[in-house]
Amino acid sequence: MWVWWMLREMVTEPVLRKALAEYPISDRNPSAVQTLLEAATAKDLQWFFDDWVYRDRGLPDFRIVNVHPRETLRGTYIVTVTVENLGRAGAEVPIRIRLKNGEATGRLVVKGKSQASVRIEAAQYPLEVIVNDGSVLEFEADNNAFIVPEKPLTP
Repeated sequence: MWVWWMLREMVTEPVLRKALAEYPISDRNPSAVQTLLEAATAKDLQWFFDDWVYRDRGLPDFRIVNVHPRETLRGTYIVTVTVENLGRAGAEVPIRIRLKNGEATGRLVVKGKSQASVRIEAAQYPLEVIVNDGSVLEFEADNNAFIVPEKPLTP
């Protein structure tokens, strides 16, 4: 069931529904759903199907390695978030940046035993960054938050 939820988040529900409606019941090709979804989204989903459908690579385990906020000329921030996946299965995970007044969000594909980074625009200096809101099954969720050090004072 988790696989369907993760696919829905990655390709959107309308695309997933359309692909399933087009899926021929008599098709014996095990990669038919993958092919339909890749055609509809122009995304390479081979890594996802390898990790979650065709093979059992266990669960991912995400942790935030680094957060680097940089102020833009407009007074907003570009926040670079680096996430490490200690597990062998990859996944596309949501990233949430908590701000004083609101939040900013993004998504990031982090393959197994690797790191990946994403840049997310935020209206204010970030307070905390959280990887995975629980929509991706993972080994340990206790290490998913990163408290951003206070903004250094400028002279």
